[in-house]
Amino acid sequence: MAEILNLVNPKDSLSFKYEISRFPDGQQSLRLIEDGYNTFNSLKNAGIKIKSRLNNFLDLEIIICATQALREVGVNDISLCIPYCVGARSDRKFSEGGINYVKTVIAPIINSQGYEKVTILDPHSDVLEACINNFEKQDNSDLLDFAFRDYFLSKGFETWSASNFDGVRLISPDAGALKKVFHCAEQLKYRHEVIIASKHRNVETGKIDYTHVPISPNDADKDIFIIDDICDGGRTFIEIAKAINIVRDFSSSVTPEQYGKNYLIVTHAIFSAGFDELGKYFNGIYCTNSVKDIVHDPEDTDLEREMKEKVKQLNVF
Repeated sequence: MAEILNLVNPKDSLSFKYEISRFPDGQQSLRLIEDGYNTFNSLKNAGIKIKSRLNNFLDLEIIICATQALREVGVNDISLCIPYCVGARSDRKFSEGGINYVKTVIAPIINSQGYEKVTILDPHSDVLEACINNFEKQDNSDLLDFAFRDYFLSKGFETWSASNFDGVRLISPDAGALKKVFHCAEQLKYRHEVIIASKHRNVETGKIDYTHVPISPNDADKDIFIIDDICDGGRTFIEIAKAINIVRDFSSSVTPEQYGKNYLIVTHAIFSAGFDELGKYFNGIYCTNSVKDIVHDPEDTDLEREMKEKVKQLNVF
């Protein structure tokens, strides 16, 4: 008997069947479909979890349609799992005349559906937890395990311990992410310093003027892992990688052939600027498919194609 409704993967064998209709005026609708033992009657006493992306209002419309379709056939216990929540960074009012998008737009709509639980993966801030009823936070531990298991396997280790991190340095992209990265370090049993990067952003242009990474030239041979929750265009991470590469060039004890590699671990991979620039500065990227699946496109540049080969995604649906 189905216990989930997977709105990302309709072929999921564990999901109750459904079909989505789209009409010329832009309306979307969803219809539940009985299939074998998965009948409407079987749903009535079951708890159902809706799994969906929430990248935009089209996703939100389908989530609400699914919720109401389940209510119509008598399901009362409905949970929602949305690994990424649209507008997660708009968690306060940034200027007079503006709005707190999460608090006044997204959260009230979700709360109106009366979910037993709303699960979000690696949320950007505590505002989502404060605004969404019955909130459940899922940390990024599965992604960390996925990333470092792959990394250490490439080094010939099937398991790892604190000593395996002697050749690794973790970087927090800014002070705001430090708490998250410290938590990651504890989970990983990482015993070295967490390096905190900082940047100066031009408030008029929004561009990053300067990035500082307090890493020692003696660590030029260490592999660098930058950890954060969201990668949008990736400029912050690119500038950190550039700064690290400059420091490596100042090393008198490490030759260029011995330089470490740069890696990025981000839970929610938007990649709005593509992969050309990221491909110049990162040897590998680990992320989930909470926002989208990374697929090859015939119009990809050679560098984008090469970088996509280096992106490894953890399936969260």
